[in-house]
Amino acid sequence: MARRHAVQQEETEINITPMLDIVFIMLIFFIVTTSFIKETGIDPSRPEAETAYKQERGNILIAINSVGDIWMNKRKVELGQVRQLVEQAKNESPESSVVIIADQKSATGVLIDLMDQIRLGGVSNIAVAAEQTGGG
Repeated sequence: MARRHAVQQEETEINITPMLDIVFIMLIFFIVTTSFIKETGIDPSRPEAETAYKQERGNILIAINSVGDIWMNKRKVELGQVRQLVEQAKNESPESSVVIIADQKSATGVLIDLMDQIRLGGVSNIAVAAEQTGGG
């Protein structure tokens, strides 16, 4: 009498460990390379301009409110601190540009002094935000 051997079939499984490794590596890559938008801390009333155009957002946002207070990274800063903060931001991202969001009632002198401090901080690409009116 011949013995019959029961053939045991191994269940095949898909090993997803390498796929999970790749997913986690991609997640870490995207977290590290993401450019985070830093808010200024206030929402001033911007002036209107017919020649205004939409531009990519700058890496560094600085706001001036109607009484001349300067806001950066959601906190009020003094004019003398702006240069150091801009230098730090430029060290983090050498291709940095600055967008100044000035209230339409803010003094022009504060804006000029702020622009001087930004240039002394090493950033020459400076834009002033404005609301676009119907013509542009």
